Amino acid sequence: MGCVYSRACIGVICTPKDVRVKESENVRTTEFPVFSLDSLNGQEGEFGDQLNALGGTGDSEAGITRLSRVSAQFLPPEGSRKVKIVFASILPLGQTPMITSLEFFDGHGEFGAQCSQFVKQKLCENLLRNSRFRTDAVEACHAAFLATNSQLHADNLDDSMSGTTAITILVRGRTLCVANSGDSRAIIAERKEKDIVAIDLSIDQTPFRLDELERVKQCGARVLTLDQIEGLKNPDVQCWGTEEGDDGDPPRLWVENGMYPGTAFSRSIGDSIAETIGVVANPEIVVLELTADHPFFVIASDGVFEFLSSQAVVDMVRRCAIG
Repeated sequence: MGCVYSRACIGVICTPKDVRVKESENVRTTEFPVFSLDSLNGQEGEFGDQLNALGGTGDSEAGITRLSRVSAQFLPPEGSRKVKIVFASILPLGQTPMITSLEFFDGHGEFGAQCSQFVKQKLCENLLRNSRFRTDAVEACHAAFLATNSQLHADNLDDSMSGTTAITILVRGRTLCVANSGDSRAIIAERKEKDIVAIDLSIDQTPFRLDELERVKQCGARVLTLDQIEGLKNPDVQCWGTEEGDDGDPPRLWVENGMYPGTAFSRSIGDSIAETIGVVANPEIVVLELTADHPFFVIASDGVFEFLSSQAVVDMVRRCAIG
């Protein structure tokens, strides 16, 4: 669920030329616990071999060069309206264990496809060039998201009413680090006795969440459904329930005296106008230690999870991949 109105729909927006994000004290970053599940207890087998097989001698710049070459094949053809981009790369960095980066971008707005392409390129570059990438993946991910957001604002690309949600998964040896800004989702399958259950590795950042709802309100956002903004329901009475029970008219974010931008998410990269009412790029980050009881993980956009639960997705993948 992206923006309701594009610039073409609402005409010229009367906003200050120097649009700035509200001060950082208005952005409360949720701290997730760092998960550490049972270790493999030496029973690594093929699982461990696959995670640690690749070493390399390249540095971060070599990794960036390779990344650009590999990812070019995922660019949509000229004029394509394709917005969602998913791409994976293996980045050999010195003598470290194999590092795999998987990223998913869900663009929105008139220039959503271009924003997704921009972020796809810059986010991984910023991550690799961060001096703390090898020692503190959490801090490196956080800095890379914010740097990419600033670069998109500074670019000639119009991100006033366009942007992209972003979720990235770094797998370094047996450690998995998930950084999410937006309403895409990462889930992992875990064996529990005879069952394989879904575990959410990210929490959708939308106004359905009480903490996100209160945060954006403190930043000046009006939070209303389309029915409320169009006068079909009382704007003074909260009319939505939970995300699971969404009736197709979710709560959206609006400026104080306008019918825009109408984002149904509360974090993203880009969206410079929405940023003035609390739509920030700050990612929420989860760290997980992988074990042999984790057969696979999935990253997908809200277009999947609007219709399927995390468990339903895991069940589908299990039937297809495991049997």
